[in-house]
Amino acid sequence: MGIIGRIDNLDVLCRDVDAMVAFYHGVLGFDLFLPYEPGSDWAAVQCGDVTVYILATPVTDSAPRRTSVTEEDQPGIDSFAFEVTDIEAAVAELDGKVEWAGAVERWEHPGGTYYRHRAFYDPEGNLLHLTEPHKVVTGG
Repeated sequence: MGIIGRIDNLDVLCRDVDAMVAFYHGVLGFDLFLPYEPGSDWAAVQCGDVTVYILATPVTDSAPRRTSVTEEDQPGIDSFAFEVTDIEAAVAELDGKVEWAGAVERWEHPGGTYYRHRAFYDPEGNLLHLTEPHKVVTGG
């Protein structure tokens, strides 16, 4: 690895911090990284090795909502994905609690690696994925 290490944190701007905390902490089950005071204009949740900062913005306009079809979306950061070991169990756990953006799909990669995934939205309309990776490790 070069001088730059792992991703440390991501910032997500939103209109309703309380709703986002209820979603990321309450629905998805991520721990709060720092104490959260309801009504605050920021929060932080720990998603594995990455801290997601949820930050209020007074801007009410949103970028066009992303779809689960890459060819339909504008350039830019598309989504982020949460790894699961059993996509069917994760989908069953979240069904009725999230807005799905498509069915379970399979992405094939050369060499036998593939991912099963399902896209969904957070309360602000950001595109997220559950992903069940099946990686083939090759020597080299």
